Amino acid sequence: MDAVYFHFAMNHFPVIASIFGLVILGYGVLRRNDPLTSTGLLIMVVTALVAIPVYLTGEPAEEGVEGLPGVIETLIESHEDFAMFALISAIVSGAVSLVALLFSRARFESTVGRILVWASLGLAVVTLGTMGWTAKLGGVIRHTEIRAAADQASPAAAETRRKDDHDDDH
Repeated sequence: MDAVYFHFAMNHFPVIASIFGLVILGYGVLRRNDPLTSTGLLIMVVTALVAIPVYLTGEPAEEGVEGLPGVIETLIESHEDFAMFALISAIVSGAVSLVALLFSRARFESTVGRILVWASLGLAVVTLGTMGWTAKLGGVIRHTEIRAAADQASPAAAETRRKDDHDDDH
């Protein structure tokens, strides 16, 4: 498996994992269920660990799709720029989740443990948001049906893309 294939195959994992991590962590925190809370924290750690190679294989993936019909450089750049925010969010979320796991073992008797778990929950929300938006920006690169829906919502963006398409032809 080369870097391009890895990026395209694995880029879904951090998005889906952050959904499951947030839901399980949130339910565990609200129900004060230590095993579920620990599971949610562990999922956020794994999300961060997988997000790193997904991000690092983004550049080879970019080189693999540049020049293909319908691929617009500005869309790749938008995806690449926002992916950094998603990576940072995932790493911070994963690090805080790891500390929460190691420090408190998700026990609610400790004030610091509670703070770390709640911080992890808040960071999981941020991670899901940044991962979701990054995925949307990546999707429009090759999925014209997503791009068409975005163009209907934002006529200015559609005009910019039409100009970029025209510029690519010459």
